[in-house]
Amino acid sequence: MLFSSIGFIFGFLPIVLVVFHALIGRGLRDAAKLWLIAASIVFYGNFIPIHLLLLAASTVTNFLVGRRLMAHPTRAMLALGLIFNLSMLAVFKYADFVVANVNALFALGLPQPGIVLPLALSFFTFQKIAYLIDVYREGAPRYSFFDFVLFVVFFPQLIAGPIVHHRQIMPQIAALGLDRDRALDVAVGSTAFVLGLFKKVAIADSLAIYPDTVFAAAGGGVALDLVTAWIGVVAFALQIYFDFSGYSDMALGLGRMFGISLPANFLSPYRATSIIEFWRRWHMTLSAFLRDYLYVPLGGNRHGTLRRYINLWIVMLLGGVWHGANWTFVAWGGLHGLYLSINHGFRRLTLPVRWARPWRIVAWAMTLGAVLLAWVFFRAADFTTAFAMLQAMFGRNGIVLPSAAAPLAAVAPGLVRRLDISFGGLAILAAGGPYNLGWLPIAASICLLAPNLADWLSAWQLAIGHPVVERATAVVPAWRPDLGWGLVTGLLLASCVVYQTSAVRFLYFQF
Repeated sequence: MLFSSIGFIFGFLPIVLVVFHALIGRGLRDAAKLWLIAASIVFYGNFIPIHLLLLAASTVTNFLVGRRLMAHPTRAMLALGLIFNLSMLAVFKYADFVVANVNALFALGLPQPGIVLPLALSFFTFQKIAYLIDVYREGAPRYSFFDFVLFVVFFPQLIAGPIVHHRQIMPQIAALGLDRDRALDVAVGSTAFVLGLFKKVAIADSLAIYPDTVFAAAGGGVALDLVTAWIGVVAFALQIYFDFSGYSDMALGLGRMFGISLPANFLSPYRATSIIEFWRRWHMTLSAFLRDYLYVPLGGNRHGTLRRYINLWIVMLLGGVWHGANWTFVAWGGLHGLYLSINHGFRRLTLPVRWARPWRIVAWAMTLGAVLLAWVFFRAADFTTAFAMLQAMFGRNGIVLPSAAAPLAAVAPGLVRRLDISFGGLAILAAGGPYNLGWLPIAASICLLAPNLADWLSAWQLAIGHPVVERATAVVPAWRPDLGWGLVTGLLLASCVVYQTSAVRFLYFQF
C-alpha cells in the first residue's frame, strides 16, 4: 500500500484519520495511540506480512536494551544492542552481496541465500541505533512500551523516513491530542500531503521513463549520443529528487494530520553552491545521522586535516553502502567523499569580494555538475553501464540533434564536422514522448525557483524545529487555512488521481 495509491488515499487514510480524531475528541488518548499502532502494523504488513516478525523482534529487543542502558549504561550493553541491529542489516541486506563477491574472488561457488530485503530495514535500524546511543550518552526518560512502539512503527515515517530521534517525537507522542487545533492540523497536513503527492505522481513518475530507457540502453551496449545521455541523467536527478522529496513531504503532511510534526528532509538541495551545502540540504536526517553517530565518533575534524579527510571518506563510503549492496553505490559514496575533501580544502582560499557574486554562479554550476556525474553511478546497475553513460555524456559517441536544427550544418559546417553532430529523431523521445519530456524544464524550475515546502509552510510549523522563513517576494502566495486554498488542494488532488496511471514504487523503498 503506497502513499500514492488510490486505496491508501481514499480507503486506509480516511478510516484511520476519522477513528483517531473521534477517539481524541472523546479524550481516549491511549486508545488513539493503540489505534495508530494497529493501523501502522496493518500498513507495514500489507507489503510482506512475514516481515512483521522482524519489525516486532527489532522493536522489542531495542526497547529492552534501552531500558537496561537507562539502569546501567555500560559499553558492553550498548555494544550488544549495536551488534544486534547491525547484524540484521548484514544478514538481510548484504548477505547476497558478500557471498557473490567471495565467490568472484575465490571461485567457491557458494549458494546465495536469496534473502528478500525487508522494507524500511535501513531506516528503522538507524532510528534505533541513534536511540540506543543517545540513551547511553545522555540517558532518556522512561518511555512506556506502547509509546516506544508507536515511535518506531508510526506509518508516515516507517517505510522511508525521515530518520527520527526520540527527543523529537516521544514528547509529541506523550502529549498526543493535547492542546491541538485538530482542524488546523488536518488542513496543514493535507496540503503538504497533496503537494508531495503531486511531486511523486505528476513529476517523478512522468520522468521515470527517460532514465529507465537510457540506462537500460547503455547497459545493453547501445552507443548513446551526448544529448540523449544527458537527458537520461538530468531526468534521473529530477526523478529521484521529486520521488524522495515528494515522499518526505507526504510523510510530513501525514504526521501533521495526527498532530505529530516530523523533521524536514529536503531544503532545495539543487540550489547548493557547494557539496558541503548540498549535504546539508539533501536527505538531511541521514546526513545528520552520519555526522552525529559516525563522523564525530571517528574524530571529526579534531585530529588534523588528513584525519578529517579520511573520516569524510569513511562516512561517505558507508553512506554509499547504506543505500544498497552494490559496488556502484560504493563508487557514488567515494565520489562524494572526494568532493567533500576538495570542498573543505578549497574553503581555505580567500576570494576577493568583487568575485563573490560571479563565483557563486560558477560554484553552483560546478556543484550541480559534480552531483550529476555521481548520480550516474548511483543509477547504473553496474560499472559497464556507468562508464558507457559517462562516455556518451562526454561526447565520445557524437551528438544527435533534432531535425529542426539541420540548418546549423549550413551555417557552421566546420563546427558540425568537428563535434561529430548529426541530425534526426532522438531515440529518447520515442520512449516517453515530448509530453513527458516537457516536465524536465518544469521540474528544474521548481527545484531552482519555487520555495520548498518546509519554508513555505514554516509559519504553520509543518516541520519540527524549522525556523519561520519570511519571504517578501515569494514565487507563490502565502498559504492560509481558508476555503480558497482548500479548493486548490482539492483540485490538485483530483488532478493527481486522474493523472496517475500506475503505482510506481518509491525509489528509496529499495534502500
